[in-house]
Amino acid sequence: AGAQTSEVDGELKSFLGKFPTVIGYVVLNSDGIPVKHHEHMPYQRAVMYAALLSDFVNNCKKCLKDLLNGPAESELANVRIRTKEGTEIICVTVSEYTFVVIQNCTGKPWVQNPEGDGATGEGAG
Repeated sequence: AGAQTSEVDGELKSFLGKFPTVIGYVVLNSDGIPVKHHEHMPYQRAVMYAALLSDFVNNCKKCLKDLLNGPAESELANVRIRTKEGTEIICVTVSEYTFVVIQNCTGKPWVQNPEGDGATGEGAG
């Protein structure tokens, strides 16, 4: 299990290096429990993202299946949510894990709130 953990850590570090606009992430298991989260994201916030977005993604899967009337065409690839403040939440499910990424789309430096409640882009609003 240790080698697998270091491999996952290596992949996450590589991912963050390739995408500097990523300001947070949470990896959820099939039960919606956070198994990894961004080092700058408090655990309580990771749990909140996990609880809200695992239900949301599961509902999106059900809706898509109903809309497209069949399993072949109705497999959900990802869900993207864009906010007015300039962040984007991207949810991707791979096998039994869901990867939730929070991205800064403002083009401006991201400032972390001191309470760890979230962050705001400079000039966002």
